[in-house]
Amino acid sequence: MTSFDRRTVLKGFGAATLAAGGIGRAKAYIAPTDLLPAAATDDALVVVFLRGAMDGLSLLPPSGSSPDRGFYEQYRDRTRVPSSGAGAGLALANTPNWILHPRASGLRDLYASQHLAFVVGAGQAAPIPVIRSHFDAQANLEFGFGGGTGNSVGWFTRHLVSAGLPANVPLPAVSMGSITAASLLGSSDAITMGSGNDFRLNSFHWSWGENTPQIPALVGAVARMNALWNGSTQLEVAGAETLGSLALLRNIDFAGYTPSGGANYSPDPAHGTGDFGRQLRDIACLIKQGIGLRAATIDLGNWDTHVGQGRPTDGYDWFGNQVQILSDGLSAFYTDLASSSTNFMNRVSVIVVSEFGRRAIENSDGGTDHGYGNVMLALGGRVNGGIVYGTYPGLENLYENTDVAVTTDYRRVISEALIRRMGNPNIYYAFPGYSGYSPLGIFQGADLPPSTYDSIFKNGFDAA
Repeated sequence: MTSFDRRTVLKGFGAATLAAGGIGRAKAYIAPTDLLPAAATDDALVVVFLRGAMDGLSLLPPSGSSPDRGFYEQYRDRTRVPSSGAGAGLALANTPNWILHPRASGLRDLYASQHLAFVVGAGQAAPIPVIRSHFDAQANLEFGFGGGTGNSVGWFTRHLVSAGLPANVPLPAVSMGSITAASLLGSSDAITMGSGNDFRLNSFHWSWGENTPQIPALVGAVARMNALWNGSTQLEVAGAETLGSLALLRNIDFAGYTPSGGANYSPDPAHGTGDFGRQLRDIACLIKQGIGLRAATIDLGNWDTHVGQGRPTDGYDWFGNQVQILSDGLSAFYTDLASSSTNFMNRVSVIVVSEFGRRAIENSDGGTDHGYGNVMLALGGRVNGGIVYGTYPGLENLYENTDVAVTTDYRRVISEALIRRMGNPNIYYAFPGYSGYSPLGIFQGADLPPSTYDSIFKNGFDAA
């Protein structure tokens, strides 16, 4: 017998009425609440995916005092970030061997305030040979198999299933964009929305009659739905609970939301944060509503810089424009949430990841091709920032003579956030095949013994 709950129906409403996407593409896993961990926190984890393979050597190049600077300048000419003079990279506090792209002043300030950290040599450590296909590498990363074959259920979904969430959280997870992020595929908790107004359900003609009693024939959409879900069957009860959740969302004024602390999500009309900034703004608005948001994904694409990647001294710097969008957006997001009367950033962590890095040696078209090791970012009020984490493999002996090697598995970084911030020790369930976890010290919080969660599903707690 099919089982219905509020989250499943809520997600169904979003797909049916708004074509939000992601429904029916994977199984939805439902766990018995008496077997969930008791340590779950009310923190939120936001994952920013830089799709297209961001060039970590241009975001965080070696400084003039780094032993790798000579190799960097040998490998890079038309994509080089200078260490001094015009277009020079930004100095990082107490970090002599690294500089930051000059368009990343927001990230520089967050790093100086010790709320932002970098992880070098990060990526998918398992795939042999290295996966250089965007599609395959993104799928492997988001399914959490570290290069193995996924099963259309994302790692974020496995986290939500095993995290011990309260039963009646109105909105546990959101995937910002037109389609569901693969990391949230299979989740009955996640809603996909292009903007915060998508689930208000008051923008089409049925809603006219809701506040217009003189036109009784035009019954409002929400009133019409209330009449449909007033019985006592399992489906009708779940539908009524769903309408209660939608009522919460309908009362949120996303368009009129005023960020705190003077945060500006689109500070530069020429290089504004666009959809990225607006979606970060919507996430911040949801977090402040206190309706239980625990997981969010957001994409920033256009990082596939094979031709004309640009450099800070160029008149048009493609890569620099992307960096500014990222930097300005994350800076506004942190300012907004940290400046409220409640410092929400003390329970919000952001992880920034890309499917792979780019080759250390630039190509003949003024760009960089698909590489391997890259840079990850961690941001939050409970991040031990102002530090570059990881073991840098160096540029003298490149992986396969072309790439920065991977020395830190991306799953290690995310696992630390799941354990220390989210209170979920079931990282070996979230990331099948991963083992040997130990914290890098990026996130503050209690260490729990890492464990798996597979035994819960021996008898099949899944619904097609």
